[in-house]
Amino acid sequence: SNTYSILSYLRKANVKATFFVVPNRSEECAATLRAIAADGHAIGVHSASHEYEKIYASVEAFLDDFYEAWDIIRDSTGISTEIFRFPGGSNNGSSYVVNGIIDEMEERGFQYFDWNVSSGDGSELTTTENIIDNICSNVGVPENPVVLMHDGRGKNATLAALPTVLEYLSDNGYEFCSLDKNVEAVHYR
Repeated sequence: SNTYSILSYLRKANVKATFFVVPNRSEECAATLRAIAADGHAIGVHSASHEYEKIYASVEAFLDDFYEAWDIIRDSTGISTEIFRFPGGSNNGSSYVVNGIIDEMEERGFQYFDWNVSSGDGSELTTTENIIDNICSNVGVPENPVVLMHDGRGKNATLAALPTVLEYLSDNGYEFCSLDKNVEAVHYR
């Protein structure tokens, strides 16, 4: 629900980002995906359902969920994305199946990304100030930071933090880029 506002901030700052999406087959979702693509941002698969028990039941269950989301992205934008992010990251406690998923997805030509700087906005209790501090205090630790933020319903603190975070990173010499298969991926494994 905050995506259009986030796109506006990114456009004003001339920043390209990556949106790992949980799409559905609504026209509203298709329009949002087209807006993301039109602004030159990368789109990757996050999940069609985001239901851990369902998608991590087996490699096949993950693939079914993945391709549902992948098809929605392609049908909406014409983009055949080659990147994805596991719900919960690759160390989400489902290692008994995640390793098999990674092997299968790499064999199919897909690259997964984890993150090495978290905004902490996954919690509903996180404040704008916490998000700014989490990012600005930790972004200098990894050599190539990949920052995790969310744009979904209820993430108003993320939206409020974004202009300050973008300004801080820009003022401190960070370059922004979207992720693709040619970018060195951050992996937990």
